[in-house]
Amino acid sequence: MPADAVRPDAARVRVLFVDDEAVACRAMKRQFARAGYECAAFTDAREGLAWFGEHGADVVVTDLRMPGMDGYELVAALREVDPEVPIVVITAYPSVEGAVEAMKRGASDFIKKPFDFEELQHVIERTLGALRLKRENDQLRRRLDRCSRERFGMVGESVAMRRLYETIAKLAQVPCNVVITGESGVGKELVARALHDYGPRAEAPFVVIDCGALTETLLESELFGHEKGAFTGALHRKRGLMEEASGGTLFLDEISNISDAMQVKLMRAIEQQCITRVGGTTPIPIDLRIIAASNRDLEAMVREGSFRHDFYHRLSVVTVRVPSLAERREDIPALVEHFVREFACRYGRRVQGFDPVSMRRLCEADWPGNVRQLRNVVERCVILSDGPILHWPEEGEEPPAVAAARVRFPEDELPPLEEVEAAYIRHVLERTGGRKTAAARILGIDKTTLWRKLRRLEAERGPATDVRGRESGDGTRG
Repeated sequence: MPADAVRPDAARVRVLFVDDEAVACRAMKRQFARAGYECAAFTDAREGLAWFGEHGADVVVTDLRMPGMDGYELVAALREVDPEVPIVVITAYPSVEGAVEAMKRGASDFIKKPFDFEELQHVIERTLGALRLKRENDQLRRRLDRCSRERFGMVGESVAMRRLYETIAKLAQVPCNVVITGESGVGKELVARALHDYGPRAEAPFVVIDCGALTETLLESELFGHEKGAFTGALHRKRGLMEEASGGTLFLDEISNISDAMQVKLMRAIEQQCITRVGGTTPIPIDLRIIAASNRDLEAMVREGSFRHDFYHRLSVVTVRVPSLAERREDIPALVEHFVREFACRYGRRVQGFDPVSMRRLCEADWPGNVRQLRNVVERCVILSDGPILHWPEEGEEPPAVAAARVRFPEDELPPLEEVEAAYIRHVLERTGGRKTAAARILGIDKTTLWRKLRRLEAERGPATDVRGRESGDGTRG
């Protein structure tokens, strides 16, 4: 930096200069002021030390050879007050032995007399830069340690998960676009949320859209928004999700399902950080981090020509692969324990965990649906529990509710399948407190199918009795 250049952020930099020569102090004060620094100069080291103790400084420049308290003593005393402040020592001797001794006592750098101010300014900037880098590294290390301890809200200490945590910690601080890959049910959205929540955009919106759940026309309207009258039914102007998420993160789930035309529109919006609503002409600037996810191999799709290579490379600055449950079986006990606590609290069940045989089979089972499937199994077992110890039925083994339904009939008069099904549905509804959405999930059917079965039961047997024993319209709540 030229000696006559004013440092851009110099107003925030305060220099303490100590030299027993008054002429040097006056000259340095003028030079520092001209360069835009604040400077306090002292010919007596003890006075300089006292001033530092009261006011502090961003950097200290001191001569070594001084009467009374010399530079070596001053460096040691300054380090007692502030272990981090950069200290540049000045030595008038051709040998650097004095400077080396001073650095052993805590000096950061040295400069030999005679020197010009530009050289001194360069040394100061170098020491300040080194301090800034150290502080940034310390801050990053603390953040990584915190993130590592918190595990981003995830469960698991396997090697595969520790690698994932390390990747998340690094990527969370960088606003680059990311593609998350992995099988269905591994927790790709959880990773996306961690990348957002532990980064600088944490206070901004995190917006999710399932690209596979909408038609192309609907998807375009949802992403970009539309103007009033843009199409039949567009009665009002609507802000799109890309506009809503501006400043934050847009998570595009199942990105592999969008059409070639939509890929082009999205790619243009991401490149230009600008969108235009459907039916509109006014460009709208946006500021988005894009995180996309897919359970399909996007690279293979690019090679096959079913996914645009330019769009893929625009999205995939970094690719993060989430391990399947089969790759992290050692995490299953911790996951099961976590889910048991979660659902015991949610449903008010006093359960302790699974019996040893069930836990062994949980750990050995194939989980094609990954963590999501395991979570649903634990939820079902907690809801249907008959005591503090949970049991996971073997394949072909009847759940307790079905067995209970059978024993109510004479041995020579087994009930038809419809009777067993009805008993099981009623049992599940009772255990879920009449919550049809939870019951449908446990039964492995959608809510519409459950409604249909309940209506059929009503038609055959009359109105069902609710879980409190009173008549209700359909025997369930919510």
